[in-house]
Amino acid sequence: MFPPISLAWLQLNHKKSRLIISIIGVAFSVALMFTTTGLKDALFEDSVTIHKTLQADLVILSADFQSFWTIHTNPFPRRIIYSLSAINGIVSVNPFYVAFAGFKNPDLKTKKNIGVVAFNPDKPTFNLTEVNQQISVIRNDETFLFDRLSRPEYGEIVDKFKALKKPGSVVTELLDNQIKIGGFFSIGGGVFSADGLLITSDLNYANIFNRPIEKVHLGLITITPGVSPEEMIDKINQKLSYQVKVITKAEFIKLEKLYWQKATPIGIIFNILSLVGFIFGAVIVYQIIFTQISDYISIYATFKAIGYTNFYIIALVLQESFLISIIGYIPGLLVSLGLYKYIQYNTRLPMILTIEKILTVISLTIFMCIFAALMSIFKLKDADPAELFQ
Repeated sequence: MFPPISLAWLQLNHKKSRLIISIIGVAFSVALMFTTTGLKDALFEDSVTIHKTLQADLVILSADFQSFWTIHTNPFPRRIIYSLSAINGIVSVNPFYVAFAGFKNPDLKTKKNIGVVAFNPDKPTFNLTEVNQQISVIRNDETFLFDRLSRPEYGEIVDKFKALKKPGSVVTELLDNQIKIGGFFSIGGGVFSADGLLITSDLNYANIFNRPIEKVHLGLITITPGVSPEEMIDKINQKLSYQVKVITKAEFIKLEKLYWQKATPIGIIFNILSLVGFIFGAVIVYQIIFTQISDYISIYATFKAIGYTNFYIIALVLQESFLISIIGYIPGLLVSLGLYKYIQYNTRLPMILTIEKILTVISLTIFMCIFAALMSIFKLKDADPAELFQ
């Protein structure tokens, strides 16, 4: 026979101060688990901010590729990707360029490194509508599009542009060369990715950086709808040299995340923090349940004396721990929602509270509380009915 859940609630609610402490402990543990997992996922998502915006099914990259943010040091000949355009099933091949250089804040005259990506404007490369609508802008000499989500250290570029009395551009410097900001887009990023980003044409890239457009950093391939990417990779590999390799866009994104997981201790650090949150919550619940059992030991002995089984009493304790997990989870979730918004606003990291994450944390919370209760149940052996008559 199971005890009614109302009995477990009455025992919990009998001492409100103890109940409040247990709720705070579980809520803190829940918030810590949500925040650490959210930050870990956000950091890895941040590393593929640009990858997701590229209009491509397959990606050609250097055989030595490690990360998108280091590919500017490993260019390869453009003729390699153009030689693939004749393969049946390939719709287009687009060279893509990446560079980093000092960008002058037009207000403070300070310089800060910024990321620059470039492509042939005859072949739109981004799946961002606002970039594709401004292709004519980057065709102009020395003209760039500026990411309006860039860090404020680059200056009030957007406000200066809006303040122009007639259509024009904001003039500043990139790599000590005068450039014009003629439009804006929104990508964001900033921890693993660049703090700021510029988009321009391949010719502007070649002129500003004094680099040949024959040397590219990525080749973006679009294939005919319905054609298998794996089948195309087999065909392309027959024509590729040892210098480069071809992978799908999904593999490109996965490779980038894997690089940051292995190149940094971020995954380990946040997993340890999640474990700390779990242990902290378990210890709090253990202390609450253990103290409660000690206080009510004579009551449990009475239960046994009038015929209730050990199973009944253990089920009652487990019900209490389950109630603590649910009651503590709710404020922990609400606090986490606020923390996610605060962190995203201040860091521009993509803090996303997914259903999967919500279900994972509530499962861990219930397990944590049940585990703590099971650890404290041995105290019930002290509930001896014979002691009631001594």
